Order: sequence, then structure tokens, then C-alpha cells
Amino acid sequence: MGYELKQTDTGGVQFWEDVSGSKAAIVQSLNWAVARGATNTVTVGYLPANARIIGIFVQNAVVSNATSTATVSVGLSGGSATFFSAAQDVKSAIGNFSQAATANWAVSSSSQTLTCTYTETGTASTAGTSYVSVNFVQN
Repeated sequence: MGYELKQTDTGGVQFWEDVSGSKAAIVQSLNWAVARGATNTVTVGYLPANARIIGIFVQNAVVSNATSTATVSVGLSGGSATFFSAAQDVKSAIGNFSQAATANWAVSSSSQTLTCTYTETGTASTAGTSYVSVNFVQN
């Protein structure tokens, strides 16, 4: 029994098992450290065409010490800063936070540019460490 790594007709990648012909999608992930700033939006990566988001996770290793609020969200370039996820509080607690799926996680026939927005209010933070992962498979 052997496995082959093959590209699908739509540009995705799958493992194919030689004997049974079963196919399995490969989970891919975009990962980044969040850049802090009063309101800081950066391009963090691209979802390829026909990608399906299966999870967005915010890991808050060190809480932000902004005096009022501090949030992180995943958005779409040219669209809303919260297109793919609601604003996650990164001031109140350390931990791993799974973001709720939205209708915008639907498969798109074209590639999509992801952004990450960090927003804080009050006195600027001098500490805080957050990471985001967007996990997806490509059909």
C-alpha cells in the first residue's frame, strides 16, 4: 500500500491511497504573530481559490496592557476587518480562542487576501503577544 501526493483539478492537494483509491485533503495553515499598534491592519496571507476555512484560532500568550480595550480580528483586504472573524478580546485573558464560523467561510472560486487587525483604545500598550492561525483545506 502506498500514498501519492496529487494536485486536484481545482489546484488543491490531496493524498491518494494506491490500493483503495481513497483521497484525503491536506490541512494547510496560515500563521502569524499579531503586530500591536493603535489600529494596525496588515496583510497576512492568501487563501487560494477553492479553499475552505475549517478553523480560525487566536492564541493569547501575553495579555495586552492597553488601558481600555485590545482586540484582534481576521478580515478581507478591501472588505471588512471582521470579514472572517469577530473581534477577539486580547486584553482580558491568556488562552486559546476558537473563532465562530461565519457565512464568509464559504468556498470562493478566486483567491482571497487575508488581513489581521489589532485595535486598542486608551493608553498605548507596551506588552501583549498574540498569534493567529487560519486552517483550511483546498478542494
